Amino acid sequence: MTANKFILSALGVEVDYTIGGNPSFTALIYKSGAFQKSFNANEISSESTGLGTIVSFALMQSFDTGGERFGFFLPFVNVTHGQIAHFRTVGVFEMFSGPNSVSHRPSTWRCIEMSGTAENVFVPLQEPARVQEPARAKETAS
Repeated sequence: MTANKFILSALGVEVDYTIGGNPSFTALIYKSGAFQKSFNANEISSESTGLGTIVSFALMQSFDTGGERFGFFLPFVNVTHGQIAHFRTVGVFEMFSGPNSVSHRPSTWRCIEMSGTAENVFVPLQEPARVQEPARAKETAS
């Protein structure tokens, strides 16, 4: 079966990406040092290619001053449920400026080599029901 859960890491960057869950749930968590940002599926761009999938998202973005994007390449990985496959891939940072940036500059890219794990997991399509604790009677002192 095709893997749907990926954990990638390199040089202080960690990405936890799950495909196929409820679109309103967190699909990707990006961490770099103390910085952490979560993304829902609609905030992530993915393009399937003949080699695998390119996934990207905006780390910081401002229309007028520019920002930074990060992306990574996911090879096609088939893995049995309950098993983990290891792979190596690349991540790419893009810094870009906006139309109102002081000292407007062309985009720049920086690549990093990443190692990752892939597995096939069951993903929830809805939030699990929460168990409500019974109300406790208030004790009164007599």
